[in-house]
Amino acid sequence: MIDAVNARRRLICVAIALGLTLGACSINSTPSPSASASPDPTVAPTPDTAVPTVASQDPAPDGTIGSLGKLIVTFSEPVIGIDAARLQVRDASGSVLPVSISGDEGGIRFSVTPVGPLTVAAHYTVTLAGAIHDAAGNLLVPTSWGVVAANAIAFGSGTYTGYQFEGGIRHLTGLQRLTLSSAASATASEYRSLGGQGFLHVTSGGLSDYWVHGTPDGRMQDDLTAPITPLPACDYVDLPAARTDLADWMTTVLDTVFQLPSSYRPADLVDASTAGLNSGYRIRRIVVADLQAMVDAAAADGVRLAVLSSFRSYAQQIDTFQYWVNLSGYKAALLASARPGHSEHQLGTTIDFRSVNGPSPFGVADWATTTAGAWMRDNAWRFGWVMSYPKGTQAVSCYEYEPWHYRYFGRDAASAIHASGLTAREWLWNQGFGIH
Repeated sequence: MIDAVNARRRLICVAIALGLTLGACSINSTPSPSASASPDPTVAPTPDTAVPTVASQDPAPDGTIGSLGKLIVTFSEPVIGIDAARLQVRDASGSVLPVSISGDEGGIRFSVTPVGPLTVAAHYTVTLAGAIHDAAGNLLVPTSWGVVAANAIAFGSGTYTGYQFEGGIRHLTGLQRLTLSSAASATASEYRSLGGQGFLHVTSGGLSDYWVHGTPDGRMQDDLTAPITPLPACDYVDLPAARTDLADWMTTVLDTVFQLPSSYRPADLVDASTAGLNSGYRIRRIVVADLQAMVDAAAADGVRLAVLSSFRSYAQQIDTFQYWVNLSGYKAALLASARPGHSEHQLGTTIDFRSVNGPSPFGVADWATTTAGAWMRDNAWRFGWVMSYPKGTQAVSCYEYEPWHYRYFGRDAASAIHASGLTAREWLWNQGFGIH
């Protein structure tokens, strides 16, 4: 009986040797009741279905990034497929910025650095899209968020010009000048390219609320490196002129844009007869010496000059302009006469000339072709007088040709204007005299 049992156990051990997982095979032993059961080969492991997500962003959504800074994106698990086509930074116009991307060895944390500085205070959008996935192939859900470039700007020592614009460079609305003896910092809210020049809108410091020449990344340009903004168009607006002190008579820019206040009235007005001209017309005393010299030189050449019009107050210009409106209509009057406050006659340094006993300048086709007009055209600048509205310059002088209208600048400035070939308005502007 025992031999039969042992024979049976030997058969079991043979089976184990052939790969069966039964219990211990000692001939005298019995299977251990504590042996674990074999797993069921038909049950599959649980699949990875978790979708990778963005765990954190630095800066956070709508946060501030330095103009030379970088973005850091951290994912919930390692991801595959991050490149410049799938992780993009776009500016406000939708253009994709060139960037460099680097990730850690685990594929969880990525740094994104724009190639070149960002524009001050500009908004950017970071987008994650395309075949970004984890090791199991689970795709990242497309996502995007915004960041804003830092608004810090830097002024070096120097002189800076501030401008204001209404819609564009054509509509100039004011200017300011600031001189800094040392470097200073400020903030800006926007960068724009206007008329081919770069401007930053300053929001703090001495030029707050002005546009100043600068670069997109916040480096301001002083007057030595930034050109003066082009001459404003001849728009019919009423903006306060710069340099309106009585002592600034030579540098005051007056045109269809800039005007004098109604209270502007020189205190040193004298009768034109003090300079050898006909009486009843007032001029500033500061013009008398050179005016007398010009009158005498003209007389020596057989030309007798007289005054048709000289100083006109703001109130008088109201009546003068209305006269031309009544005569030829408002649009035509704008080209032939200045609106109140915009007339150079209010300076007291401007005269409409005629010749003694000669025809009215308005009554001939071109007064500059008369004896007196031709003499003034060729010689007035030698005595400090400049024709304000030469022939063919209406686009820049803002008024029709007036060969009888001369403004006094003094001999040095008049010589410079004559040599430049520019109108007086252009020359004044290019010298920076349109700036407060």
